[in-house]
Amino acid sequence: MRFIIPSLLFLLIVTSCKDKKLPILGNRYFELGDTVYAKVPDFDYMNQDSQMVSLKSLEGDIILATFFFTSCQTICPKVMRSMMRLEETFKADSQLAYICFSLDHRKDTIPRLKQYKSKLGVQNNNFHLLRGNEYNDTKNIANGFLSTAMDDPTAPGGIDHSGWILLVDTAHHIRSFSLGTDEKDVNRFIDDIKLLQHEMGRH
Repeated sequence: MRFIIPSLLFLLIVTSCKDKKLPILGNRYFELGDTVYAKVPDFDYMNQDSQMVSLKSLEGDIILATFFFTSCQTICPKVMRSMMRLEETFKADSQLAYICFSLDHRKDTIPRLKQYKSKLGVQNNNFHLLRGNEYNDTKNIANGFLSTAMDDPTAPGGIDHSGWILLVDTAHHIRSFSLGTDEKDVNRFIDDIKLLQHEMGRH
């Protein structure tokens, strides 16, 4: 049996799919009748090539952010493999930035981060491993990215942290997230990135 979709209904379906947008995540409040959405916190960190990276330097970029440290032997290797998979999938988009915040500024020196990126084999200049210092509270920044990170002497490496990868739009709103250790969830996340690219006029 063949089903004929009325032209108006077909148009509504196509328009609905085309105009689908990801939600804006995080806290929000109302001001003078408008909804104000939370943005990720700004940062001013040095990357593996001794270049300063901040939200301003990434203006116009869609951001994929995560938190890690090089000596982590539990979830970080899986999360970084997911970041590499995302970079390979979207390497044609030069305005997609990959931001990996180190949670261990003492051990993760600039040379160590540079060596770590080289070991990963990532050639993308917009793939940044970031190092803070004693004046940067990266763990508070993690909270601003809807992630968790805290010192814990009982945790492997002395740091307890989540393995989220966050999708941040050009207005610095979080639009989606993925558990970087879960391949199926990363599959779903890839579709979300494509949806945001479409919304931002990339495709």
